[in-house]
Amino acid sequence: AGTRAGPQSVFMDCEAMKEKVRRNLFKEAYDVSKYYKTEGIWQAIAKSPRFEKLTLTMIGLNAIWIGVDTDGNTAEVLLQAQPQFQIAEHVFCFFFAFEWLTRFNAFQMKRHGLRDGWFVFDSLLVFMMVMET
Repeated sequence: AGTRAGPQSVFMDCEAMKEKVRRNLFKEAYDVSKYYKTEGIWQAIAKSPRFEKLTLTMIGLNAIWIGVDTDGNTAEVLLQAQPQFQIAEHVFCFFFAFEWLTRFNAFQMKRHGLRDGWFVFDSLLVFMMVMET
């Protein structure tokens, strides 16, 4: 017959838990800019706090605009929509494509973009937005 292990504790080992917390507290925070070039206009724009704030503002405005568009735009396709809906969609598409291009060009090695989850996610969103517009 097989042997049975002794009773296991319901709670985690206190020292092991403390060590895990210590490792997580002192873990270096992720910063995509460490993959950026150190010179050039693209990395300067991508690292700029003003550009970051502008991007967050555009994301917020786009979220509001999606609600306005949902309520006010009855057209099935963008080409049939009223001019204000077409213009707004093109402005947002242009900005987010420019933001993606800026970040892409800022990478020291382009494949590093694949390591950044937000960049991959933004790539999919911008691709869909360009295809839709």
